[in-house]
Amino acid sequence: MILMLVILEKIDMEAKTASFEVPAIGIESQLQLSTMKAMGIHNYHNAAVAALSILGLDIGVDAEALNSTIEILRAPPHRMQIDGNALIEIEFCVWKILPIFGLEHIWQALQKFDLSGLVHKDICGVTWIDDSKATNVEAAYVGLMGLRRQKCVVLLGGLAKVLNGQDSNGFEQLVEPLNNHRCVITFGSSGPMIHKTLVDNGLSIPCIGAANLKDAISHARKMAKHGDAIVLSPGCASFDEFKNFEHRGMVFQELAFPS
Repeated sequence: MILMLVILEKIDMEAKTASFEVPAIGIESQLQLSTMKAMGIHNYHNAAVAALSILGLDIGVDAEALNSTIEILRAPPHRMQIDGNALIEIEFCVWKILPIFGLEHIWQALQKFDLSGLVHKDICGVTWIDDSKATNVEAAYVGLMGLRRQKCVVLLGGLAKVLNGQDSNGFEQLVEPLNNHRCVITFGSSGPMIHKTLVDNGLSIPCIGAANLKDAISHARKMAKHGDAIVLSPGCASFDEFKNFEHRGMVFQELAFPS
């Protein structure tokens, strides 16, 4: 296997394209990201880096061929997953792309990449996003930064993790990205503490306290407007109410789309 130098020149978020250059053979090309059914700016970067890895292996797969695979990428569960009736599990976007070209053996050479999935809206035009895997503040921050272009009702809560040797609980760092959104709803055993931290540190959007996840979703439905997203990105562990983050995510999905 020959490895080639591939340069990712830039990602154009307006045009939703990634520009590549292969200096050794003088080729410049673009990857079209507009068909990727994903939420979050960071997912465009993930897709571009995944494509960069494949192009760099020089295995006969060019950017034009990769363009046809972008729209089939789906989310692993509870990781910025767009909830709907058809929940399609896929952990690695490269693992999904390579078999299309009969190149499963290349899998061992590549890294993991996390992509979001199928966009599904309810009858009110609201998108439901399950990021239950965001069990700490840092993970919630990354998810929120990736949703800067989408107005959201954000659900934060559960059992906050202790930050050893720090005076704060860390949620104050979410104030800046949260201020771009519609509303925050805090819930669970750490809900009151999170609510106080956000308000004391300059949160400028409504912040509603809820007893539990079911109550939080009830409030979220009332606050969300057509075109908004309701995002479970709790920033906390789940053990105050659920077995684990997977259980929390499944309950969220069931409440989002009750049968």
